Amino acid sequence: MKKQLEIDFSFGYVYDKSKLIVMYPVGTNEINEEDYEMEVEVAFLEDGIEVAFEEGDIIEANATMKPLEMFLMKPSKIIPFVISIKNSQTKEELNKLIKEFDEEYEIKNNYIKKGYEIKDVYDVFSNVEKYIPKENLETLNILKIDSSKFDIESLIKTTKENLDEVVESNLIPIKIEKSKITNRLFIKSENQETKDIYIPFAVDGSNCSKEIICASGENIQGDNLDFGDLEISNTMDAGYIIEKDEENLNIKISNFNYQTDNNNQIVQIVDYAGILKLKMIDFINKFVK
Repeated sequence: MKKQLEIDFSFGYVYDKSKLIVMYPVGTNEINEEDYEMEVEVAFLEDGIEVAFEEGDIIEANATMKPLEMFLMKPSKIIPFVISIKNSQTKEELNKLIKEFDEEYEIKNNYIKKGYEIKDVYDVFSNVEKYIPKENLETLNILKIDSSKFDIESLIKTTKENLDEVVESNLIPIKIEKSKITNRLFIKSENQETKDIYIPFAVDGSNCSKEIICASGENIQGDNLDFGDLEISNTMDAGYIIEKDEENLNIKISNFNYQTDNNNQIVQIVDYAGILKLKMIDFINKFVK
């Protein structure tokens, strides 16, 4: 009788800024020993996750991991890992096969050599502050300017006019306060004295038969558009975080989420805005005096 193997798989979510791989357990497959090598090769081909794993498992894993993006940004990639291999009858750990796997695919060791930590998902969720990367977000300013040289009232007025089909005027701008956990994250504030604001730029227009409506007056349509780290949907739009210090305005591209799991409304600074970046830079510069 051919030996049956129990193989425990996890998805490794790679967060480059934190030098962290978060392991999410996917489940156990039982396969014949003779089929083992072929099954593992399928899983570890480029884009092999969709081929080797059930769609429902992938959707569930991604949904569970989604909240981490508020603190660690989006993962750069998702890699399948073999966590353990056992004899399905005796439950004996087959460490020799695991060692051979690690040597052949070199995935884990390559990341460890680069200084990455590999952590269990439950540990990361429990201690997320520990893994938030230390960053200089000044580099993400698309405009830093003396507040006296920027016409913010005209920006607000123009934005209200051009987004009147999709955004209520009383939601432009939105008062926000910086999170105490990470400088990338802001939360909608009821404190009218707060100086920082969010102003939308690109909004989902599906309710009025248009794909994306922009504050510049442009409508964007098309499939597979590159919005980078931004997400635009009926609960999320893209816009500007405008932070005010004593003299300057610091303006960054961000995502506003109107409906998080804990019922907060949050804004997150992003690194990459795809095709929207130049459009947003061009628009904001029109209000420089």
